[in-house]
Amino acid sequence: MTSMSKVFWQMTKERVRQVTQLIEIDLGVIAVLVIMRLLGRISTDDVLGFSTLFGLITVMVGFIAQAQSQEQVWVQNRWRLVPIADWKLYCASTLSNLATSVYLWAVIAAITTVEVLVSGNKGNWSNTGFTMVASVLVLVLVMLLLLWTLISLEHMLITMITDFLPGMQEKWLRCVIIFASILVSLKLVDWFFSGLGWLIKVTGITGASLNSSMTIDGAGLTMHGTVLADLWLSTGVFAAAVLLLGALNCFLLSRWVETKQTPTAV
Repeated sequence: MTSMSKVFWQMTKERVRQVTQLIEIDLGVIAVLVIMRLLGRISTDDVLGFSTLFGLITVMVGFIAQAQSQEQVWVQNRWRLVPIADWKLYCASTLSNLATSVYLWAVIAAITTVEVLVSGNKGNWSNTGFTMVASVLVLVLVMLLLLWTLISLEHMLITMITDFLPGMQEKWLRCVIIFASILVSLKLVDWFFSGLGWLIKVTGITGASLNSSMTIDGAGLTMHGTVLADLWLSTGVFAAAVLLLGALNCFLLSRWVETKQTPTAV
């Protein structure tokens, strides 16, 4: 049996190489903007604005590329015939997308930060504690995991329906199936959070998620309420959703999602 770590690193290496090419294009655009700024064609604010826009485009294109790579894992013999348990294959692909997303976001954020510092427009930052920052980062990572879990669920539902019903490969029918699968995925998530909210209410668990707020002003970002408790409660809720939907995805992958290729195509 192949270890999950080997599959994870192979997937991550390929996806990081893919998004690195997008980052190189983004850096090329920034270089052109800087040259135009030195020639006096555009202002510093224009450089920041356009580079931020291209950074967002890079993130979105990278997101789509990762989603396509993940979908191929479920239907290609290259991955499905690897001697590894289906749940390990699923975990390796999901964690690979998480790691690649963090890499892409971190690089784009670093580039933007350097641009802001060089321009001298540093802005105002609040003195948020390390614990608060760490809690927010953990929450973001879990939310990102939930996002990729939902995308996996949508991919598997589409594959399952198109395989189960003959004549469903036409483009317009596939669009209908995609739309229906997205609605089903969102409904499953809605049921989960509704049930969890009912459970929290019955057990008397309270958190800041219902009564906290934040204010952005000249002094920076100010948070109100028991925000730390809220963050960890939210993290727990999202983590439970990741585990539940992940188990559903593993079941679908094992029982319903078949490879699209014949063994001779490898």
